[in-house]
Amino acid sequence: MLNGFDVVRKIKSKQDSSDTPKGSLITLLTRIIRSLARIFEISRIVTLSGIVELRHLFMRYRRGPRDRVWDIDVVYLWSDPSDSVWAERRQQVLEGEIRDDFCRIGVQTTRPSNSLDELRYSLRSVDRYLKGIRLIHIVVDGQLPGWLDVDHPKIRIVEARDIITNPDHYPNYNTQAIESYFFNIPGLSDQFIYFNDDFFLRRKMSVDDFYASDGLIRVRLGRALSPRGEPSAEEEGDSAGHKNVNRVLDACFGKHARLTVMHRPYAHNKLLLEFASERFPEAFEATRASRFRSISMHALHSFLVPYLASHARCADLVPPRLLEKDMFCWGISGVENAKVAERIRRMRGKAFCIQEERGVDIPPEEIEHFLRFMSELFSEPSRFELPADGS
Repeated sequence: MLNGFDVVRKIKSKQDSSDTPKGSLITLLTRIIRSLARIFEISRIVTLSGIVELRHLFMRYRRGPRDRVWDIDVVYLWSDPSDSVWAERRQQVLEGEIRDDFCRIGVQTTRPSNSLDELRYSLRSVDRYLKGIRLIHIVVDGQLPGWLDVDHPKIRIVEARDIITNPDHYPNYNTQAIESYFFNIPGLSDQFIYFNDDFFLRRKMSVDDFYASDGLIRVRLGRALSPRGEPSAEEEGDSAGHKNVNRVLDACFGKHARLTVMHRPYAHNKLLLEFASERFPEAFEATRASRFRSISMHALHSFLVPYLASHARCADLVPPRLLEKDMFCWGISGVENAKVAERIRRMRGKAFCIQEERGVDIPPEEIEHFLRFMSELFSEPSRFELPADGS
């Protein structure tokens, strides 16, 4: 059965629609259909948000602790793709792969000329704004930032090869695969907060922003519907991972529309991660066996685990703030980057993410633009920087 879009495409294929009145009508019809589809999607998002809000209201008696109750750690996964040695090693691994289902592999393996140095500023934001933290574990793959004080008593450096227990899964350049082994980090607290190096805090936060007083993880949902359908190598690995997880969740808990989880610091629990790996071993194995993001991987820590926790009554799903934007991109356009900087200066939220534009080499002047902006936001060096570094 043809849908509205199929009808429009069929009509347009029979004639040139650029000049005729009928062509103008088809163009108008196409725009109307697209607008209606977008309105329908927005209405579903608002409806789901309302449902989540009602559920959240029933759980508001679970107040987070005002003081540190548990020993909470922070975990980072970090690499510097501008490092030529590291990038060459990654290329050698890719050339040894015999599979052809990687998602946009050219974008995944692009080596930028320079680093945005996000970890430095993310740590500054954590040191300034996040209270109640015991240790910071930084998972690396043979690299270390030159400015980092690795001997600081709160810093723990963890090599990825030491936590990936299956030698067939290492080396690995799929972050979702490495993250699935986090519960093997030596001395990691039972509850921990996971930061990407491009996550930054803008306001004071504490343990109760991430956990309820009875230990439930707080999961803030995003403003978009999670994608469905068959994954494709032409899409981003995150999208493919969401599609695969939706199929798994539908099979276990019934088919439902689901909101994404906000791309910001994640509250996690080691027992939940281990439980998820035992409940869905095929999903974990498929992800871990993907040394690069592929159409068979699953979005584990960022989608599967939070929704599994919700079904197991171990998570408080926090409704999205539909008018709050906290996800940004820094790329090659100075004009667009200036808009991003201004929006962040004016934002009222507590955290934000600035992703590096994928598949492009950001020019040096925009690298400097980013560093100046980050130094403006986080001017004071953290306790975790070597004192000899004068920046």
